Amino acid sequence: MIGRPLSTWADHLRGRLPLALGVAVVGAAARLSTPSPPARTADAIAGMLGEAIGGSVSPDDFVWEERGGFLSDALLGRRVLFLGVAGPRDAEHAPEADRAPEADRAPEADRAPERRGAADLYRARVRLTRSGRPVSLSGVRNLTETPLGDDRNLVARGRRVAVTTSAFGAVQGITLLDLGGGARPGAPLGERLRAAVDGWLEAGSTDGASRTEISFDSPPASARLDLADEALVMALGPEAVPAALSAGTGELDTGGSDPFGARAHRVPRRVPSFAELAGLSAGRLLGPGAAAAVERLALAADSAAAGLRAGPDVAYLTHGPASPEPAPPGWPSLWPPPPVQPAVDPPLPGEGAWVLVAPSLPRVLPGIEGDPQRPLSPFAATTIRPDPQRREMRVHLLAIDTRHIKFTLQAGFEAPRPTVGPHGTGTLPDPSALRGAIGLGAGPRDPVALHEEAEALGMVVGGRPLVPPRDGAATLGVDASGRPYFGAWPAGAGVGRVPWALWQRPAAASPGEPRGEGPRRFPWSLWQGPSLFEAAGAAARAAGDATLSPAASAAGDATLSPAAARAAGDATLSPGEGDDLVVERAALCATDRGFVVHAWGSALDAAALRAALARAGCVAGVSLGRAPDPLGVAFLSAQPDGRLTAERLAPAMSLAPPAHVASASPGPFLYFASRSTEGPPPPDLSLPGERVGWTADGGAQPPPAWSPAVYAADTVHLGAQVRVHAFAPDRFLFRLRAGSREISPRNAPKLAAEVPEGERQQVLAAIGVGTGRRRGPRGLAVDGTVGLRLRGEGGLLLVRGGRVEIRLAGGVELAPGMDATELPLTADDGRLRPEAREIGTMRRRSAACALEDGTLLVATTTFDSDEATTEALLDLGCARVVALDRGAHRNAFVHRASGDPALQQGYEETALFAVGLAMPGRARRLTVDAPP
Repeated sequence: MIGRPLSTWADHLRGRLPLALGVAVVGAAARLSTPSPPARTADAIAGMLGEAIGGSVSPDDFVWEERGGFLSDALLGRRVLFLGVAGPRDAEHAPEADRAPEADRAPEADRAPERRGAADLYRARVRLTRSGRPVSLSGVRNLTETPLGDDRNLVARGRRVAVTTSAFGAVQGITLLDLGGGARPGAPLGERLRAAVDGWLEAGSTDGASRTEISFDSPPASARLDLADEALVMALGPEAVPAALSAGTGELDTGGSDPFGARAHRVPRRVPSFAELAGLSAGRLLGPGAAAAVERLALAADSAAAGLRAGPDVAYLTHGPASPEPAPPGWPSLWPPPPVQPAVDPPLPGEGAWVLVAPSLPRVLPGIEGDPQRPLSPFAATTIRPDPQRREMRVHLLAIDTRHIKFTLQAGFEAPRPTVGPHGTGTLPDPSALRGAIGLGAGPRDPVALHEEAEALGMVVGGRPLVPPRDGAATLGVDASGRPYFGAWPAGAGVGRVPWALWQRPAAASPGEPRGEGPRRFPWSLWQGPSLFEAAGAAARAAGDATLSPAASAAGDATLSPAAARAAGDATLSPGEGDDLVVERAALCATDRGFVVHAWGSALDAAALRAALARAGCVAGVSLGRAPDPLGVAFLSAQPDGRLTAERLAPAMSLAPPAHVASASPGPFLYFASRSTEGPPPPDLSLPGERVGWTADGGAQPPPAWSPAVYAADTVHLGAQVRVHAFAPDRFLFRLRAGSREISPRNAPKLAAEVPEGERQQVLAAIGVGTGRRRGPRGLAVDGTVGLRLRGEGGLLLVRGGRVEIRLAGGVELAPGMDATELPLTADDGRLRPEAREIGTMRRRSAACALEDGTLLVATTTFDSDEATTEALLDLGCARVVALDRGAHRNAFVHRASGDPALQQGYEETALFAVGLAMPGRARRLTVDAPP
């Protein structure tokens, strides 16, 4: 080659000269057509930054990071931090710059009180000339990604930057970022490589970023920030309450005054796996479709690998077969649930039969010593094959006795990714009563990798919304007592009557738009993600109240045929992406008896899981997710040294609690704990009044004995001794029956005077409401039949679905099966009415009210007016009170079974009978008509 003639080289170059000239001309034309770089002014640079995110940036809302030198700034670009309001996102392609989807952004009025749009904190690289003029911009990263929160008050010093996040008219949180604090110098090479890629995807640098967040129990209206050398200094609220956050330790110093309940949390950084990084990279660079494709490939590879491994046999450590819980003669036994009818014939040995699960960890179920009605374990498990055509599919069912177990929700420090304010903490509740954890689907960490319809679903924890809820979304809720609720998130007026904690999944129908109105401070918590399950048919809807009468107790033993089970599942769960994948899946539901059932399988599609829920007797439930989310159930126990140990119900479950319990969880969890660690669980009713000495009254109680349903207390009002009875909701069915001396006009239909024969043995109390006077009797209806016309005056004692409601008379439409009687209204809106002070004869008088949770309070005394009984109920928190006197001024009474005087089958006076119910589980449907 060295001896090649020079003429040959000349000919070679001459032949390629036109091509070289063409390339040069194209390059010059492209350069000349490129817009000239912006001027060296703040307005021009802000415009350039705004154009990069497809939105706008104020000239006062960007700061330069420290210089990296001339060559670095010219070749790679100088980093800049800025607050920007992004524009609409291209639905076909997700650009490298992170942008929140347009569908998930609230209207301007809701996202930013000043109507300037909700800003996020961004980071980018800007190439500069030697004179400082910007040339080009690249590597845009959204560091906060709070599409419903407005980031403000940007301050930066060195490698640290801080912003406030405002929403709903208040500062929801403050974020301090260390843009060089994500490095892992001592970690293995593979972990450092994954951390570097994750840091580049998240923050645009291989060092990544560490994050410390401040949240508030009572958010301040405003906040001002300043960064010192090693601290973030804050002035909170209009009063400028001082506070400081140590950048090194993450400790928050409020100076002894903390009116806003500020809490600091250093968000841990988890290094993702290579599969997760592949999905994140595909989502950021190529869009959500590519991310979904990568996820499918990873799941297929995992399934293929799992098929080569021998699956471990599942052997529950049990107390043996679950025999029915002992119950008094004539009362039903509700625990464990009825056996699950197998779908495959012949069934496997023990298939569908419940066994009491006894984890190897030591546990004692609280209760009354020697109580024969005390169950051995609140957990029962079984395995079923839900599909006769695919016999290899198996679903593991865990039934949880909610009479002894309460639930609480916690958001992970990584998922869900908040749209308003700080992340969750992922911390465990009090481990002393902790019994276990249930994994909830977390989904992708990066919003770019999410589909738009799945991103606006929410989670609210401890009153702080991470992602606000959406109307119609399938919801798992938990109230303040740990009672779970299942159903679609209510809309409109029903939102104000919601439980304390919620976890939501996507709805079967269109999830609608994010909430623009309603409470600005949410009194509950939630997370949203796959679909809602509801049993089909009127019988299932009726069972949703989870109150079983003695006559209907056998209904819980009903099972579905294979065809019916498949039809019920197909009719009640909307199709979703990935339903055809045969992967690990889990769901949680409430049964008609009020218990909770967790369903899990290592290789299921959505149809098989639906069929399993229907066969387990579920009336409402939610899908908890699918692989690659960590799913399953783990039992937890605190050891003497303070550590928590864990064991999974089935070894193949992907849930890995030992990695989380020592510190915090990256994803959301549903924890379950004992309702009481000493003695029996607390009663399931409201017993108001700090100085009122409530005790179980001496009459007969519905089973079980360890949970009384009727309490009594004595108080003194206006010099009179007032006896107050409290009747627990869900433990009684109330029936209003006409007295033998009740007024009956001519041609009026005959009203029932006794409860149905099948309920008579379970009647535990009778409460007199008097009889009507001859002239102008008050209205009366029994079992939907109107015997005396309702006049629409005073108050109304209404019995609907076996529950007592105190309403204003008038405007109430009676449905079949309802009971109602008009009564004097002695208090309304928490204030005494003149009717209560009307003086009459000295006699036994009663008054009644219903508390928000359904507890019925009845106050009785001997007095010359209804003032003493009404005052007693008002002091206990009643808002509306009626006197139990239909007009004839007869002596009031509260008779109890096994009491003196004895109960009667019928009375001269119209009476409210309390039919006892065996204590059901505490799980309920989440509906507007039956609020928590």
